[in-house]
Amino acid sequence: MKRSAVLQVSLVTLALAQPVAALNADYWRGGWRTPLGEAPHIYEFVIRGSRVTGVYCRNCSDASTIGFIDGTWDEKTGIKFTVTFANPDGRITTVDDQQAMLVEGRLTVTGAANVPNGRPLSLIKDPRGADPGGAPAYHLPPGTPPALPAPRAGGPGAGGGGGGRGFAPPAYWQAGPFKALRPADLVGTWIASFGLGMNRQLFTFLLVGDQLRGVVCGRCDNPYTTGAMEDIRIIGDTLYFDIVHEDWGEVDPPTFRRHIAAQLVQNELLAGILPNDTVIDPARPPARPTGRGGFTLMGPIAPAATRGNTSEGIDVWGPGTGSSIEPPPGRTPLRPGSAGR
Repeated sequence: MKRSAVLQVSLVTLALAQPVAALNADYWRGGWRTPLGEAPHIYEFVIRGSRVTGVYCRNCSDASTIGFIDGTWDEKTGIKFTVTFANPDGRITTVDDQQAMLVEGRLTVTGAANVPNGRPLSLIKDPRGADPGGAPAYHLPPGTPPALPAPRAGGPGAGGGGGGRGFAPPAYWQAGPFKALRPADLVGTWIASFGLGMNRQLFTFLLVGDQLRGVVCGRCDNPYTTGAMEDIRIIGDTLYFDIVHEDWGEVDPPTFRRHIAAQLVQNELLAGILPNDTVIDPARPPARPTGRGGFTLMGPIAPAATRGNTSEGIDVWGPGTGSSIEPPPGRTPLRPGSAGR
C-alpha cells in the first residue's frame, strides 16, 4: 500500500492560511471543487463534531476515480484527512494524507494525488448551485442565497407522466423473489429510474476493506448535486443507507440525512425513503416503504465499465450552453456567503 506524504508548507504560509476569525463547520462542510474549466477534483466533507468522513473523486461518474475521506476538523487547524482508494474487491491500493485550510472563502488542499508538481489545490463552492425542485434549494456556507424553482410551463397542473389524463400508473409487478444480499452484490454503479441524461442520478457503492461506502451524484461534476452515502448496512434481504446532505437541500439549514431502505430483485434495487426519525435496530429493522416516494435503481455497472465517464465541460450551465465556463445571459451564478460574515 502506497502512502503519500503531506506537502510541507512554510511557517509563513501557515500564518497566512489561518482564518481571520474561527469559522464553524457550516463554512467547511459539504462539496468543493476546482474552478470550472480546470482539471476536476471534487471533495464532499461530512463533518460531525470533530470527525470528518466523505468522498473524493476526479469524475464522480467514473467509479475508478472515487476515494473515501476519513479525518478530523478543527476551526483553526482545518481538516486533516486521508483519502483511501480500493479495488472493486475491497483491497486497499493507496492512502493519501491531505490537509485543507479555509482561506478567504476558498479551500486550499495540500497532499492531493494526481496533481502536477504536487501543487496545492484551490477549491471553490460550485457557482451553479443545486438544482431546485418544487421548493427552494438552500445552500451553505451561511449567507449563500437559495436556488429558486423556475415556473413550470402551463401553470400548477402542467406536467407529464401516467397521471396526466387521469390514468393511474400500473401496479408494480415483481420480477422474482428478493435476494439475500451480500456486499459483492452491490459493488458498482446503479442508475436511478428518475431524471434523464445529465441529471439522472448515479448511486455508486464500493468496498473499502470489508466496508461498503458510496457516493450519489447527478449531475456528477457539481458538488451541490453530489452527496456521500454513509451508514451502509445489510440486514437480511434489505439494504439500509443514508444520503448525506451537508450544504444543500430543501430544508434550511440544509444539513440532514435521507434514510433509504432497498431490496434487490434480479438487477433492480427497489428503494424507499424512511421517516427522518428512523433508527435502524438490527433486531427489528424497519420495512422498506412501498408507498409514494419509492424509486428504482438498475445495476450494478462494474467500476471498470465506468472508466472514462465524465460530464466535465459538457453544457456547463444547462442544456445547450456548451463548454464555456462563463454563465450565459440571464443566468446569475451562485455567490457563496463571504467568509467574513
